[in-house]
Amino acid sequence: MVGYALSVVPQKPAWLEALLTDQFFTPCSIHLEHKKNEVNIFCVDCSASICQHCLYSHRSHRLLQVRRYVYHDVIRLQDMQKLIDCSLVQTYITNSARVVFLNQRPQSRLSKGLGNSCETCDRVLQEPYRYCSVRCKVRRLLYVNFCYAELQLVSVM
Repeated sequence: MVGYALSVVPQKPAWLEALLTDQFFTPCSIHLEHKKNEVNIFCVDCSASICQHCLYSHRSHRLLQVRRYVYHDVIRLQDMQKLIDCSLVQTYITNSARVVFLNQRPQSRLSKGLGNSCETCDRVLQEPYRYCSVRCKVRRLLYVNFCYAELQLVSVM
């Protein structure tokens, strides 16, 4: 057989790619004239970031509310866990809710191998966590699965 099935190569769902790359807490381009128009909701079904004024047209869709914690985007663990496995992603508590960071945060210095650190970016973590953000976990799992698929292809040839 020449080549391989595309399904062997792992890919992120389109909605997850959009969630991890969209900019939140900016004015909604559709509702610029409204007050309180910041984009802080993500529609999983449409793969789109929306504001509270857009909610009516998405009322039957799966929605995630994006929050801010230490100037970075987070989502409540309880909500995110319904869509993807967030185990081993470090959690934080804000306003009585356990949250996970969407993206890797900048760090002032690299981990020196002391203690536990993120498998993707080396950010220092608490035990037993292995990832500092959803993005880091997704990036690592895609890399590991891709390498595994490549190994399987080599052994078949």
